[in-house]
Amino acid sequence: MNDNNTVSSNLFSIDVEAHLKKAASHTFGSPSHYPVELVRAALRRGAGEVDIRVGRTRIQATDNGSGLDAEALKTLTCLLDPTQPTELKEAAVETLQNRGGFGLLAIFAPAPRKILVENVSILGKTRIVFEKGRLEKFNSCDLSVGTRITLFSIAGRSPAREKYILRAYCLSVQAGIYLNNRLISRGPLLDLSQLLASLSISDSNYISRGILGVPRTGDICRLRLLDLGISYRYVTFPPHKGFIFDAAVEYADMSMGTSNGEITGELLDHLAEYAFQLYQWLCRNHASAPDPVQARMEELIFDHYRFARSQSRSHGKDKGSLSFLEHFAPFKALGMGGSGTLTLPGIKEQGRKSPIFAVPRHKEHLRYNMLGKTVLSLTREQADLLVNLEKLPIIFLTPVFQKEKRLPMFFFSLKKGFKRFVFRFFGFLVTPSRRKVLNFDQLTPQEQLFMQTLNEYLAGEGEGHTVDAVMVSSRGPFPSILSRPLLIRRDHPLVRKAVEAVQTDPRNVEIFMPLLIK
Repeated sequence: MNDNNTVSSNLFSIDVEAHLKKAASHTFGSPSHYPVELVRAALRRGAGEVDIRVGRTRIQATDNGSGLDAEALKTLTCLLDPTQPTELKEAAVETLQNRGGFGLLAIFAPAPRKILVENVSILGKTRIVFEKGRLEKFNSCDLSVGTRITLFSIAGRSPAREKYILRAYCLSVQAGIYLNNRLISRGPLLDLSQLLASLSISDSNYISRGILGVPRTGDICRLRLLDLGISYRYVTFPPHKGFIFDAAVEYADMSMGTSNGEITGELLDHLAEYAFQLYQWLCRNHASAPDPVQARMEELIFDHYRFARSQSRSHGKDKGSLSFLEHFAPFKALGMGGSGTLTLPGIKEQGRKSPIFAVPRHKEHLRYNMLGKTVLSLTREQADLLVNLEKLPIIFLTPVFQKEKRLPMFFFSLKKGFKRFVFRFFGFLVTPSRRKVLNFDQLTPQEQLFMQTLNEYLAGEGEGHTVDAVMVSSRGPFPSILSRPLLIRRDHPLVRKAVEAVQTDPRNVEIFMPLLIK
């Protein structure tokens, strides 16, 4: 009977250890994240400075806070003491997974070979040593204030990764965080250079400290809700009142507007109010912004409008306030004694009465027959919103091109007669002598094919009048001389290209013919 109890006790002990390791591994986003939780736990204890040292064989976190309280020491001792009952150990594991226990949970995440905890609190001094399954507890330590936690010989570590995560996560901590005796430089909660607009959140009943920003790219509101300055988890929420939040949230705690580790709808409603203020700012400053920024503002506001409309249809009621659209006038109107702008509600009201006329923004410089009507000049995004989402009756106008005025036939006859006169009396200056005309045998095979194809083309286009072409060896600025027969200059660059093209495909003669006789 005793043997059975012993076996059962050992099995339960293994389950408790597995539960502890699983809780630790699932709490932290990365195996190298637990040093950050040691820092966070120190800040929770009121530390003004935290010195964390990351080495190859150990990690040590020292702070000047108020120390571990009696409950934390009891939980830690229960888990390390192999003689404690299984039920108490299970209760201790559950305790570690609440807000106050994250720091202690981080102690067990890397499964160290040795654990040393030194603590000074109002209860006095305490030193706990756990090594090779043995627990020792002393009522003395070398510290004068705060807590020092040292973890020895941790397998499978990446010190470089641990340092990187510490610097990244502790960037916005107000207290002094030292990494290997060097102060971690501070930075903003969000990179302001990547934001189009931002709003600080500091006077809220839900949030201790935070910032909300609209990024220059993407369709989300970037959100940082940080109490101590260290984000606990990153999450992207589905559209809420027309806004999508990409959030870095610190602790899952009721004071942060959360319940059971999840952000509540009440907190999201509160955040939507701040996001609404940012979008009001976008609407007010749209007209004065540069063109690229204007396009980005329109993209954000239109996306918000689509999200709010889709949620309104799916829930059967208005899920987000769109009142700021009454002051947002991005639609350019032509034919109003110049140009002006219209709001979306104004265009929708006009569309209920009569069709709306529009032209593409990139073609508004062309001539249109407006007939005194008000015509919208729309970008692609604006046209997509009005046509595909609002289903408004929009008619796009066709440009009016002015017809080219033709000269009377008399001038064409005069021009043709003048050319004949000049060529008859001065043609000898440009016409080569007969001895420069090349006969068929003097041409290369490529040139023979070209001249044969050219003559066949001229015979087909001559409508009964035979027009012969011969090749000459003279030089001149033009590829041909308009005479009878038609003279083709052999050495002209355009003629050489035509010969090569016809050699590749005889049909290319149709392309080069207008160039040769122009």
